[in-house]
Amino acid sequence: MLQKSFVALTLLVVCASAAAQDQKTQWQFTHKLELRANYRHSDDEDFPIRFPFDPSQLPPGRTQAFMETPDPGSHLDFSVFNFQLDANYGDWIAARAKVHFRDRYRMNPSSSDREIDADELFVRVGQNPEFLDRPEKTSFFIQAGKFPHMERQPTRLLESYGVAATAFNRMEDVQVMVGGSVGRNLYWRLLAANGNPLFFRDPNALAGDNGTPELLQPHPVTKFGSGFPILYNAEVEGLFFDTDHVQLGEGIGYRWQRADEKMGFDFIAFHYKRDLAKEEDLTGTFYGGDLDLLDGAKGISLPIKDDQKEEFGGRLYGELYGATGTFQFTKQHLAGLQRQGWEGEVGYKWDVAFGPVHSIQPAVRVSGITNRFRGPAQFPSPSVWWDWVKIDAGVRIGLPYHLDVTIESTQHNVGVAVTAPRDLHLRETLVTVRWRV
Repeated sequence: MLQKSFVALTLLVVCASAAAQDQKTQWQFTHKLELRANYRHSDDEDFPIRFPFDPSQLPPGRTQAFMETPDPGSHLDFSVFNFQLDANYGDWIAARAKVHFRDRYRMNPSSSDREIDADELFVRVGQNPEFLDRPEKTSFFIQAGKFPHMERQPTRLLESYGVAATAFNRMEDVQVMVGGSVGRNLYWRLLAANGNPLFFRDPNALAGDNGTPELLQPHPVTKFGSGFPILYNAEVEGLFFDTDHVQLGEGIGYRWQRADEKMGFDFIAFHYKRDLAKEEDLTGTFYGGDLDLLDGAKGISLPIKDDQKEEFGGRLYGELYGATGTFQFTKQHLAGLQRQGWEGEVGYKWDVAFGPVHSIQPAVRVSGITNRFRGPAQFPSPSVWWDWVKIDAGVRIGLPYHLDVTIESTQHNVGVAVTAPRDLHLRETLVTVRWRV
């Protein structure tokens, strides 16, 4: 099946290349290199859980298990080393390989996930404009490989993520997408994808450690704490199309931009649906994804009813001179469990000439998740049904030599008044130095 897919795609590329000879164009190759280093300070918070662990499963000296901040205190991280290579033949053919050799804040579990992976790896025939760009006329494309969800935020103003983006569309998927435009503004998408496995992670910078090999030892000591996990669409494990639990998706959108390119917007409505697997194997953890995660352990399960996973919602992105805004909403059904997430981020960029400072871009983001289900008190991670509001605020400062610095602060307001012994705010400060070429 895999070999036939590659043969078909190769034939399609060859045919398109032959047709493109009439355009008198040539192959163009570009590359990008990105390095990031971080200062991170995380408040130390914990929450006792009632799951009946055996005494030997608890760390030395403890009689009860806790959800706790993955890595409290102040730390310096070399968090990202990305390399991206793009190849284009006019408007006919495009290919991209984006590989990270280290991305600390994508890793889940934080201490035992793979350190080298392809974030994007795809081939496209036809035009699929990015941001507010539009084709000159009615267009069509087919794109295959690993690439972002069609509704994902086009550009982030802060280095952190909101809880809605984390829960639903932060990670890329392996997919085959066909789409195009009707005229220049109205566009459509149809896709078949592997579907990101359902897992959980802390919504701050580090995902935390859950199900790492150390936990199989008596009285385990892990490198990082579990965090306060939320359910999310995790990173796909493979780079090739898998037909076991195909996710089908559709999208329709409208984008417009003024002639001087100082004002425009892009709105898309989307829908996805697939069957959840009984268990998904994930790198670095013996916990299973999909239904195995929802089913808990020792017979302590969330109130699941079926094996269906479905999402629908919309995303609006807009620009007005130096202002940028993204607003998104997603509703999700998970094996009969219902939840929804929302998010809004706005910022404004000023170009300045003040010593080494080239630009200043303050931004604020407010995001939240509302869960329409509750689980048993002894479930291992009760945070998966808590209601969340996360507030992020910061500023990005542009510097010479392709450098910028982003300073931001995060606070969570977690709706656990009935069950928590105290309020949880999970504050975190993140300073990111980024170099891009």
